[in-house]
Amino acid sequence: MIKKISSYIFILAVLVLAGCDPTENIITDIPEAGFIQLASETGTVSEGATNVEIDVLYGAKSNQNGVTVKYTVTSEDPSRYVDVTGGTLEIPAGEFSGKIVIAPVNNAATDGDLKIAVTLTSDSSAPVGLVGGVNNVTQNLTLIDDDCPISINDWVGTYTVAEVFSAGGTNAGLTLAGAFGESYQIELALDPTDTDGIKLVVTNSAGFNTYLPNGTVITFDTCNAKVSYSNDPLNIAAFANLTISETAYNEGGFSISTNGSLGNFGAYEFKLTKQ
Repeated sequence: MIKKISSYIFILAVLVLAGCDPTENIITDIPEAGFIQLASETGTVSEGATNVEIDVLYGAKSNQNGVTVKYTVTSEDPSRYVDVTGGTLEIPAGEFSGKIVIAPVNNAATDGDLKIAVTLTSDSSAPVGLVGGVNNVTQNLTLIDDDCPISINDWVGTYTVAEVFSAGGTNAGLTLAGAFGESYQIELALDPTDTDGIKLVVTNSAGFNTYLPNGTVITFDTCNAKVSYSNDPLNIAAFANLTISETAYNEGGFSISTNGSLGNFGAYEFKLTKQ
């Protein structure tokens, strides 16, 4: 009984919004099969959200057999979300509402906000929209891009390597280049598998010693101005790995800084700067 009363209240609200005289017989204006429509015409969701729920309302005197709601989801880039409900929503007998669930895809590309249209279709088992009244058959959902821009092409090039044991211990101020009589320089190129525009691949420059392993992928965390590496960034002379504690990049100066501990030899840092 409570759900039925709630349904009548919803119907009255729809008719009042539509400009109808609330003193009219609202019950006789309702189609025998009732009608379905969306609770809202607009909405927003961040691409980092788990999902967004779109409320579907069924206005009727009763719901004895359940209602099948059909709908479409359209946009310029369907790869950026998943229609979890799958185009069909079942409102069970005795119920007067249901939820269409859309799950955003949290990519790492700076691809801008996306407009998504969720539209009820006429092959549903009840009429779509109230004839002569409010007709919320489409919700225009805005998917908010939560990524930060970077011009990855500008980072391609040749980089000098400045490296040093940075603080404390007997090795402070020493360099690996000095210890091993080596010299370092690397090339950063676009990762051909990268679809988000945030990755570079390392190659040691010809005529220089190996510093970072060839093929190491550097991934930019653009909103936090940090980077990550696809493998241990250092394994100098196979005697020690670098345990990273902090990374940062400076887009204005095209430099990447990395700090950590190099095995048991103490705190160590290196900085890659574009020539």
